[in-house]
Amino acid sequence: MERGRLLEMATIFGAAAVLGVLAYVAAVGLYEIDNYGKAAEKTAFGAGQYTTVRVYATQFRWVFDVNGTRTINEVKIKAGRLYRFEVTSVDVVHSFYIRELGYKYDAIPGQWYVLWVKIDRPGTYHILCAEFCGAGHYLMMGKIVVEP
Repeated sequence: MERGRLLEMATIFGAAAVLGVLAYVAAVGLYEIDNYGKAAEKTAFGAGQYTTVRVYATQFRWVFDVNGTRTINEVKIKAGRLYRFEVTSVDVVHSFYIRELGYKYDAIPGQWYVLWVKIDRPGTYHILCAEFCGAGHYLMMGKIVVEP
């Protein structure tokens, strides 16, 4: 009986230690993601040199506003530069999902969410709506074109 009790306690403490390490790694990673732009601004590279991209989700398209120029379902950015994406919705809840980068932010009417993005590899990255937003939900696809 004593040996079984020790094995049970070792299993509980071992599982707690593993979960503690995973929680720490997740917390550090989320902090890095949420504060990426703030940290980049403090370095010589960042120093306030970023471009703001406003993203408006509306049924069933993405509207991008870069310095007053609006585009629908496509935004072009430069590789290696820092961008501040400000995401909101005009009508219902949407979800701004860049699957290749693993970014997913909800777009909620009346709320602005900030997403800091710096993509080093040129190419095309797909944007999907990961929240069912109506009958034309499947049409809500956009792309980020990263130019060298």
